[in-house]
Amino acid sequence: MKIIARGKRCRSCGEILFDGDELERQEKDIASALVARGIRTGTEFKLVRKVAGFRANEVAEMFGVRPETVSRWERGEVELPRTAAYALGELYEHPKITQQKLAAFAQ
Repeated sequence: MKIIARGKRCRSCGEILFDGDELERQEKDIASALVARGIRTGTEFKLVRKVAGFRANEVAEMFGVRPETVSRWERGEVELPRTAAYALGELYEHPKITQQKLAAFAQ
């Protein structure tokens, strides 16, 4: 997937400026590409989590882990489990259905 950024270039210095809507669009494009490819790192996990609109403690609760564990994944202190990366991708693409499945699995 090719990501295209739309910004305004300063005529004086050449710096490119992006407004908030454009940055949000770019983040969504990047998150979608990461989910399609497969989330591989804690940094990618954090970006997708934020774009999906989940707080770390919400993800921890849904996955049955402590919030500190999610933080360690995102900082790269602990290897990100593939199942967590996959589940977050599912939450990103199908939030309601996946939340229901995770809740049922926890019972």
